Amino acid sequence: MDSVEVCKCHEDLQGGYPVMPQVLFRQIKARIPNWKAFYAEIERTLNAEVKPELVGWFDKIVAEWKNRPSFKAINKTTRDGISVYVYPAGVNAKIWKYVSSGTRGPYPIPKPGNKRAKLLRFRGGYKPRTTPQGGYKGPGKATGKMFIRKHVTHPGIKARNFERHIARWYQKQFRRTMKNAVARGLRRARA
Repeated sequence: MDSVEVCKCHEDLQGGYPVMPQVLFRQIKARIPNWKAFYAEIERTLNAEVKPELVGWFDKIVAEWKNRPSFKAINKTTRDGISVYVYPAGVNAKIWKYVSSGTRGPYPIPKPGNKRAKLLRFRGGYKPRTTPQGGYKGPGKATGKMFIRKHVTHPGIKARNFERHIARWYQKQFRRTMKNAVARGLRRARA
């Protein structure tokens, strides 16, 4: 039978006593990240890339409107997340809100009691440029016979939900842009 050899790796070969491991402590100077540089890169990306792209999406929707609103954007950067809010501005902002959010119907035009109201002229039919599903069907067009009335009952406007559709369309690009901005910001914070 072969003899069994015992491993003596834990014993000192000279004295037969166990060897204590040696631990070496060194001071490591940790750099504190420059978080101002990180947030500056995020703000730069939001102002230079994201805001113009998002405002462009909104401008594309109202490109052929006669009374188109202008759009402004503000951004918010917190520890919990990054968000950009685009809103209509100017004298035609209400028109955007009516079309995007919709209106309840039916309601009279002009409102009862309006003594300055004159006659209303309108065509009997209308093909809208946009759909409630967020699509485009071509140019908006008034069709049908011309009507002249002192007042009418408006059926209301179906909500187009432009903001929701733009967020869906731009979400992938936004995530990619911000992921790259965070990586650049972290590199600058560590430098």
